[in-house]
Amino acid sequence: MRRIDALLLDRWDRDPDLPALISGPTVVSMGELKERVLRTAAALRAHGVGPGDRVVVHHERSVEFFVALLGAAFAGAAHAALDPGDPLERVRATTRDCAPRIVLTDARLAERFEGLAEVLTDEECAAYPAAAAPALDASPDDPVVIIYTSGSTGRPKAALISHAALASRLDALQSTHRMDERDRMIHHTACSFDMYLSETYWPLLAGAAIVVAEPGRQRDADYLAALIRDHRITTFYCVVSLLDLFLLARDPAERYDGLRQVLTGGEPLAPDLVARFHARSTASLTNLYGPSECTIYCSYWICPRDPDPATVLIGGPVQGTELHVLDDAGAPVPEGEPGELYIGGAGLGLGYLHRPELTAERFVTTPHGRLYRSGDLVRAAGPGGALEFLGRVDRQVKIRGIRIEPAEIEATALSCAGVGQAAVVAHGAGADKALALFVVPEDGAPPPGELGPSVRASLSARLPRALVPRTVDVLTALPLTANGKLDRALLEKRAAAVPAPRPAAPATGDLGALVVAVWRDVLAVDAIGPDDDFFDLGGDSFKVVRVVETLRDRLGLDIPLAALLHEPTPRAFTEELRRVREAGE
Repeated sequence: MRRIDALLLDRWDRDPDLPALISGPTVVSMGELKERVLRTAAALRAHGVGPGDRVVVHHERSVEFFVALLGAAFAGAAHAALDPGDPLERVRATTRDCAPRIVLTDARLAERFEGLAEVLTDEECAAYPAAAAPALDASPDDPVVIIYTSGSTGRPKAALISHAALASRLDALQSTHRMDERDRMIHHTACSFDMYLSETYWPLLAGAAIVVAEPGRQRDADYLAALIRDHRITTFYCVVSLLDLFLLARDPAERYDGLRQVLTGGEPLAPDLVARFHARSTASLTNLYGPSECTIYCSYWICPRDPDPATVLIGGPVQGTELHVLDDAGAPVPEGEPGELYIGGAGLGLGYLHRPELTAERFVTTPHGRLYRSGDLVRAAGPGGALEFLGRVDRQVKIRGIRIEPAEIEATALSCAGVGQAAVVAHGAGADKALALFVVPEDGAPPPGELGPSVRASLSARLPRALVPRTVDVLTALPLTANGKLDRALLEKRAAAVPAPRPAAPATGDLGALVVAVWRDVLAVDAIGPDDDFFDLGGDSFKVVRVVETLRDRLGLDIPLAALLHEPTPRAFTEELRRVREAGE
């Protein structure tokens, strides 16, 4: 298996005039992308970067983002892409853990890394003279990507992915879902979710064009629909919850027959959603499954066109992959019986950065070879041994495609002032799945009415939005079972309790009060300040739809979904509604 940089170079030299990136009015050809990437690689090499080094990429979704991460690969380094939307403390802590040789970012974000690492801006890289591809003493087994995921020890863990593993997965995608120069694919997945790799490398290697979504608009169904239509998108990936939002938010009569293939995953895919998608598009729908440690995905299932499907499977192994369903003793389970999924083959990651004990725990040597212990329960339930996902063997949860270790949130909560004990549970299902934190105050802590909001504010400043619990409840003691263990079932029941009835929404004359009342109903929270963030309060794409549809009915206005996505505080959203109302008068 060859290295990714060598494969890209062959592709770009073969068709330098093909469009590679389309970002708003900007079109970057493959030849132009090659030149910019090699300039960045030359800048990195001049600053001492080479094989075995790590580079942090910290850019909004843009042409510069792609140039930076590809430049790192061509310099021989592995990149770790850190989301500019994450809290500053999280970005700095992850950078310290990564210990990069250099950080690639733009000038306005450079100060975030003061005292941590040397910084190169895209302007500085662009000033370097054009250069040939560097001759590297490097191997396909070298790491090319570092993916940070939530960690059960209280800090994120970083999975190392090699050139060979990434190339293998891209080859597998191309073998079953072929793209060529006639295709276009949207890049909209956040760099905290490993599918951004397929949205980057797959179209570039296939000769297809990447259509770059604007930062912050990946949840905007209207915007994505316009991109699909205006750019004649043929291949589209989105997590299950976004696919559901997309169908809910758009006109039920609207069809998407221009799409040729849609890939989804990250969460359980409901049969009803499959049926609703097939009713509105001739495109194929593929359910992908796989942890980051095994490079994007390791199994797939092309959903049959059944008008009333009974179940959705995660399918069988992709090309070059081995899947083993084993019991607690490491022996194969009988077909149809549940067991833990172990994954091996060409896409297997190298392990975890700086975490040898965790690597040894999860990447295990078995009679079947070196395998990754996924922690997922599955069973053979379909033709040819196609697998069905049954749940987790540990506490890890997924909410809107993001892997979350409750222990990481608990450890962060315990470091907050006034917290003596902490426990996190997940409750609900599908779009309503959420996290709840329960804390017990230590001596001298503020009163409960102050401690809960204080802890939530501290978590919001230190954790990515997906890891911030929707609610923080202060208890005098955590409940225990008869044998003295934490009673998580009781906490889940308490977290899922129906909220108290809320006052009726005020008349539409008081627009700000109406906005707050609707938010309270949809978010099931009592207190909302004028500058509270909708998403920090537990909002998600589905709740955006509910808020906007409610206000459309109450106000008689054509309110775009993007209004709330772009202005997620009551104060700013109310002003945006006033502008919409004035424009319609």
